[in-house]
Amino acid sequence: MDEQLIALYHRHAATAFDRGARLAALIEQKASGEKCAYDVGNATLSFGKLKFEAPLLGAHASGNDSWLWSWSNRNLKLTITNRALGDLVRVTAQRLTVPMLAHAGFSIEPLLGAELTKHAANVFGSILARELGYDAHYVTAEPGHRSAILVRDDRFKVAERYPLNRVLTLFPKVIRSLPVSDHSAALAAYAHDYSLTVTEGHGTLTVGDGKGEILATFDEHNRLTKMTGTNVSAPPEKKSTPAKRVTAKPPVKKTAKVPKKTTTKKVTAKPANKKPVAAKVLKKKATKPAPKTSAKKPVKKR
Repeated sequence: MDEQLIALYHRHAATAFDRGARLAALIEQKASGEKCAYDVGNATLSFGKLKFEAPLLGAHASGNDSWLWSWSNRNLKLTITNRALGDLVRVTAQRLTVPMLAHAGFSIEPLLGAELTKHAANVFGSILARELGYDAHYVTAEPGHRSAILVRDDRFKVAERYPLNRVLTLFPKVIRSLPVSDHSAALAAYAHDYSLTVTEGHGTLTVGDGKGEILATFDEHNRLTKMTGTNVSAPPEKKSTPAKRVTAKPPVKKTAKVPKKTTTKKVTAKPANKKPVAAKVLKKKATKPAPKTSAKKPVKKR
């Protein structure tokens, strides 16, 4: 194993895991349920409409446990920027005094050992994302190989308001998820990345921010046995707005509509100015009786 490379992995493992957690949270928030897609020709990692600038670093072939840098793969049509990444890696390999990283491809186990070989894409992604100033890395799994992709995005450059709390809550997840053998070195490097103070004791580390502190204890193999926090400021819990309680209103009894009474005004006949006319009785006008004509007695002629 290359001790220099293993020490670099422990130096960056926790912070790289932290950045990966931020990437996962952003994907969950902006593109929940969307599948991962990678476009080699455009060096773009996408989840639905959520896209990241993401050059391809390299791939771990599980068949023979070998590593091949993306710019050494003649079958890939890379962007100019992605191809130029090879020059940066070769310069970094010389700076880190790990000359094997400058080769086009190599066997992984002599560098990382049997345990870390299974996680080679994550190991190389963690180290080079941090050393080259990328914001995160992402590992994709396909039949026969696992690829490491570097991610650059300004949304990860937000300052952490509660770094001590983040270290306290996230570091136990780091050592549960990754094969980290030196917990003490990984925790100290993680705290330094957040500009926290680190005080080493006999089998202990005290991490502080001037107000609160974390006390971590380790066994003789530098493996974490206990981690506690005192006066550690934490972000306020998000209150979940309870669903409005809908109370069913009692059914309104429908009553048959009673038709309104139509009040008919009593029409009283006003007395006419004229005198009331008595019931007409058809009576024949009384006619004067015809004068009785008395027959004159014939006068006897003399």
